[in-house]
Amino acid sequence: MSTEAHNPGASPSQPIPTFEPVDASRYATATHLHARSELSGMTFGAHTPSGHTMTVDVDPEHGGASAGPEPLELLLVALGSCTGMDVISIMRKKRQVVTRYTVNVFANVSPDYPRTYTEILVEHTLQGHNLDPRAVARSIELSITKYCPVHALLSRATRVKHVYRVVEDDGDTPR
Repeated sequence: MSTEAHNPGASPSQPIPTFEPVDASRYATATHLHARSELSGMTFGAHTPSGHTMTVDVDPEHGGASAGPEPLELLLVALGSCTGMDVISIMRKKRQVVTRYTVNVFANVSPDYPRTYTEILVEHTLQGHNLDPRAVARSIELSITKYCPVHALLSRATRVKHVYRVVEDDGDTPR
């Protein structure tokens, strides 16, 4: 049996040596990453559990080539898209006609390592005809309290706040 994650006395910050591959059948999901071509850069190719591929990298100042988003940035993308998908789905169930929806995610980063996010603000702007602000607020509330696993995870580590605006669609705004 592999020693993977079966060392109760080990500190969570200490890696556990193993001499066998991890038994993937014991896990519900997995993402696979590999260093790209020559190992002189920082670029990784990532394969998601849903079968998508992406490139993750850092800027040249940190040894990368800016060939893809940075790992920490992906947390903001994940948060914005997770809550956004929940909100638009709930709004549709409430028969609210949303003609435009944007989600902006802002964050402050600690100046000290490990340079984590110290606070995150998610701004939801929904446009439509006669949108009910209570439906918007409730949709966001359900996302962050019940449905979005990314919010649940990040809110345990840092302060995450959501704000929203409702804009009446006058028919002249490009989509």
